[in-house]
Amino acid sequence: MDRKMMYAFRGWIAFVAFMDFGTAIRSYIEKRSFLSKTILEPSEFIDEEYTTSRILGIYSILKSIALVHCTLFIHYKPIVSMGICSLAITIILYLSETLFFRSATLNFYVVFPCILNMVTLGGLIYLPIKAKLWDPGCDDDENAHLLRQAGALRRRRARKNN
Repeated sequence: MDRKMMYAFRGWIAFVAFMDFGTAIRSYIEKRSFLSKTILEPSEFIDEEYTTSRILGIYSILKSIALVHCTLFIHYKPIVSMGICSLAITIILYLSETLFFRSATLNFYVVFPCILNMVTLGGLIYLPIKAKLWDPGCDDDENAHLLRQAGALRRRRARKNN
């Protein structure tokens, strides 16, 4: 049951990465980001060269790449740590720009990604530990599995030669 849950969660992480990739594409197509109040107050829009939008787009691409790697290599602690950090930084970015700096309004484009990232962050902290991916006695270590197979192959060849 734990493995099925882990595979489903890996799909969830891939979905979040896809959403970030969509945010990056939207940043380049619409040439405005959630950081500008252009929806309500177009007169306050200062970024004529759309620098903020491009920076958000590149950040979203980097985050989606990190999450894709986290999906593929979730059995490695440093990769999961990278995914946790990218999610935490994104949550901090959204909340600080909305609540502290007030450069964005509290709308769907802020609330939905923030909730999505919080759910993913909670799962990324909890599920790998629950699924015992990092137990030293776990058989998921690929190198140990390959070494056992190689040892068994050598023993079979030694028996045939004798």
